[in-house]
Amino acid sequence: MTVQPKSLARRLRAAALDSREMLRDYRRQREESGVPAAAPSRSTAEERAFPRDEHERAHEIWIRALRAHPDLEDRESRHCELVEYFGWEIGQKAPYCVPWFYEDDPRKERYREQLGLDVVTQGILHMYSLFSRMDPERHDLYWIFDGLLKRLEELGGPEQVSVFDFGCGVAHSGLAFAAAGYRTVCIDVMSEYLDFQRFMADVRGLEPILVKAESEEDFYDTGSDGHQYGLVIDWSSFEHVRDARTAVEALTAGLVPGGYFVTTTFCKDWTPELLEHYRRDSVEEEIFEEYMSPELDGWLRERFDVLSPPNTLAKVLVKKG
Repeated sequence: MTVQPKSLARRLRAAALDSREMLRDYRRQREESGVPAAAPSRSTAEERAFPRDEHERAHEIWIRALRAHPDLEDRESRHCELVEYFGWEIGQKAPYCVPWFYEDDPRKERYREQLGLDVVTQGILHMYSLFSRMDPERHDLYWIFDGLLKRLEELGGPEQVSVFDFGCGVAHSGLAFAAAGYRTVCIDVMSEYLDFQRFMADVRGLEPILVKAESEEDFYDTGSDGHQYGLVIDWSSFEHVRDARTAVEALTAGLVPGGYFVTTTFCKDWTPELLEHYRRDSVEEEIFEEYMSPELDGWLRERFDVLSPPNTLAKVLVKKG
């Protein structure tokens, strides 16, 4: 079925209005449930934890440790890695895999078929071509990396605490902390993503612990593996997870008091545009409704203090003692 431009435009306008109504409803429910509103200005704790001008270690990791070809620009280096991993026939298509399509976009499947790629391969080329979480041009991990390392050091450093990367995909998040010397566990349900993580780690001489989840309902319990965790990372993962509360309980069970839970999904400052993006990016409407629920938001705020660092999509949740 072909969707006409006017029809698509009407759908998008309706979705935007719906998102604004959802935002009003969300705020009303938060007020009724007694969840405090987020403070608009930065606190002293945020300023101290994430100074705006301290990013030296992030820059060093991004340039030296994570770039497989240091003499090339970052994206060119990643494209060369994709050719090395997939071969020329597939890897050369990487620059054309960067367009972002939502699940409900009728062009998505047509574009992939024209590329001549299967779903998983196209997904890897898309994600790895489009961005690096440590790219300072993006509002991502780069801007909080030094602050996260500082907290890990305050908690005892590599000898005392580990890092957990939930839904690692093909990102550099876990590898960045492995490069900084930390025992790092990277987990995903997709074996193809973990195979690519292993390739990236081998190229860089790193040894993260790669774990395959048996199913989408199989949540790694950080409290039962004999290690203490100073950092748990959720970067764009919970849009695909059912039973979010059970997952958070398992993932943060081994997080020490004062440890950080970095999330791009929870305790956010929602706008209509953000709501619509997350809604369309979620696998199912029920998943979206669960992680958006004021009840879950309140449950998290009872257990964590919420920090809002500048220049990043993420919130940093600090586990209460």
